Amino acid sequence: MALLMAGLSKTSTGTYTARKAIPKDIRDAYAAKYGNAWEEKFRLNGGASPHEARARYGEWLADIETRIGSLRAAKKNGPQPLTRQNAYALSGRWYAWFIAQHEKDLCTPAHWRALADTLVWNVIRPHATEEYEERPRDDPRWDWQVHPDVRDEVRPAIAIEARTAAFLLEQGLSLTPDATNLFLDAVSDNLLPAFQRLEAMARGDYSPDAHQQVFPRFEEATGSTPVKAMELFQSWAKAVQPAEGTVYRWTAVFKEADQHFPDVRNISFENARAWMKGLVNEDRSASTVAAAWRTALKTVFGWAVQERMIDNNPFPEVRISVPRRNIERETKAFDENEIKTILAAALKCDDTKSYRERAFRWVPWVCAYSGARAGEITQLRAADIQQRNGSHFARLTPSAGKIKTRKARTVPLHEHLIAQGFLDFVERAEGRPLFYPTPKGEVEGGPRHTPAERMRSQVGTWVRSLGIADREISPNHAWRHTFKAMAARVGIEELYSDAITGHSPASTGRAYTKPLPEDLAEALKKFPRYRLD
Repeated sequence: MALLMAGLSKTSTGTYTARKAIPKDIRDAYAAKYGNAWEEKFRLNGGASPHEARARYGEWLADIETRIGSLRAAKKNGPQPLTRQNAYALSGRWYAWFIAQHEKDLCTPAHWRALADTLVWNVIRPHATEEYEERPRDDPRWDWQVHPDVRDEVRPAIAIEARTAAFLLEQGLSLTPDATNLFLDAVSDNLLPAFQRLEAMARGDYSPDAHQQVFPRFEEATGSTPVKAMELFQSWAKAVQPAEGTVYRWTAVFKEADQHFPDVRNISFENARAWMKGLVNEDRSASTVAAAWRTALKTVFGWAVQERMIDNNPFPEVRISVPRRNIERETKAFDENEIKTILAAALKCDDTKSYRERAFRWVPWVCAYSGARAGEITQLRAADIQQRNGSHFARLTPSAGKIKTRKARTVPLHEHLIAQGFLDFVERAEGRPLFYPTPKGEVEGGPRHTPAERMRSQVGTWVRSLGIADREISPNHAWRHTFKAMAARVGIEELYSDAITGHSPASTGRAYTKPLPEDLAEALKKFPRYRLD
């Protein structure tokens, strides 16, 4: 009987649930690796918003489908041969996997030392030749343990101690009999160093592991062209057309991945996790790796799996521990003193002088009365200020610059802005950009930041210079929180405040009742003037 397709639903108690059937062709392999043979179940307790539930469900489903894709790829490819070099390269992956499996075990150094002694004296030494036993000191370089007969005898014990079957299954690999023997022999040569590394870690020695440097790189078979991380990223960017800022930020991620992974088809979960943990340093926080880098990698690799460019996406399952921060502020909005400090200082700026003065004079006030992103305001052109049915509006459009949602919106101008002379300032601009000079020419390859973005940053720096030093708030973005809080306080419905700030509707039904700009102008009449006395 066919199982239901995976789909998110909400129970009468508010709990979100979903199921994903395990395809029949890989059920046995899935059960051996993950424990469930028939289906996986998703459950999220009530209290989560629909947006959060969809996001959590999407991550869960991507994880399950990645597992299924990996197992199918291993089954499709069939048993693979190995060269001697690749056998040792694969044993390097096993070494990293084995250490990762046990690094958090609460075992004493004596435990790992005992395992090492058992390996040497109970597993390998009993197979020493008679000649060696009679004259062990005659030739200290006599590697009798690599004799074919000895290798044959110890392989079963090595496979058990090293858990090689679990490793190969997790990697989605199936080896030919000869390749299996080569791999087990390579593991046999590195099991003792693995025990010694774990013993050192149990003593508190977490210094860099020099043994990882001895393993060769995995060489692809002749005629197989490696797939590079940057190739996937460029293909994804061409197909998806993300924002320029996203391309700029994520390029660094995939350049780094290119340096570490010669072929993204061979990235195991263990190697992905080890690499990502190693990215955390003094210059790059765990929060940055967990949020920005992991998001970039799992997004692009997930797309590449769907496009059949690769078979496996190891990054959704990688978790980076982020230290929790203490939060002292009650909200992310400006408090009354901060509002007065910023807006009073803005009033003292002369908008007839430099573009910086123009931005310092008007950007905080426009953000305060609209909740717009500062970058949406610094890229305004005089032509974007329009009059309709007796009210004045600002058109925020992608043609002017970057809009996060890529959707234009029309926001009303508060009467206090007009009373302060904003329309006169706009008229003096004569159709040109309000807060930055018109570029004289295009820079080859494009600038790192647009003039509007640079001006947005300068406004933020100026706000900090006024004494707004609390790092728990953003000098520009806090106006969005301030506007939404004030709008709710004076009774402006969330439907209207969301439309003004450009937030997505809270439900599908809300999307069918999108208010007109004139409706927003009427709602904004409830928003009081900021008083600085």
